[in-house]
Amino acid sequence: MLCYIIAMNAAHHHAPKLSRNQGQVLTCLRKAKEPLSAYAILDRVRVSGISHPPTVYRALNELIQLGMVHRLQSRSAFVACDHGACNGKAAFAICRQCEKVVEIPLSDEDQAGLLALSPKEIAAEQVTLEIAGLCAACRPANRI
Repeated sequence: MLCYIIAMNAAHHHAPKLSRNQGQVLTCLRKAKEPLSAYAILDRVRVSGISHPPTVYRALNELIQLGMVHRLQSRSAFVACDHGACNGKAAFAICRQCEKVVEIPLSDEDQAGLLALSPKEIAAEQVTLEIAGLCAACRPANRI
C-alpha cells in the first residue's frame, strides 16, 4: 500500500492530491539521505512500476510546481522540501563531502534583494543560491 506524504497548502487549507507517480517520487526523495538525480530516482522507483524517465521528470516538475521538491542546479539533482511545501523562495547550503543539504527559507525581501543584484542589461526572473562548504560532521577538528 502506497503511503502518501502530503504537505498542507496554506493558500487553500487542504492538502493537494498527489498522483501515484508523484507520491512514489516524493517518498523516494524523502527517504534519500542525499540529493538524487532523476535517473537515481528512476532506479529506486522502478520496483513500484515506474520505468520510463519522462514519467519521473513529469512527476518532479509537478512536485516542483507544488513547492514540495527543489532542484539543486549545481548538482542536477533533486531534494524534498524540508518544510513539506513552500513558495520556492529558498537557498541551499550543501556539504561538498557528504552532500547534506540544508534549506534556507528566503523572505520576499531577501528574494527582491538578490534579484536587485542583477545588472541593468539582464531582466532578472529567478535566483538560484547554493552555498558549498563542509558540515559540522565533515569538518576536521580545529587544530592549534
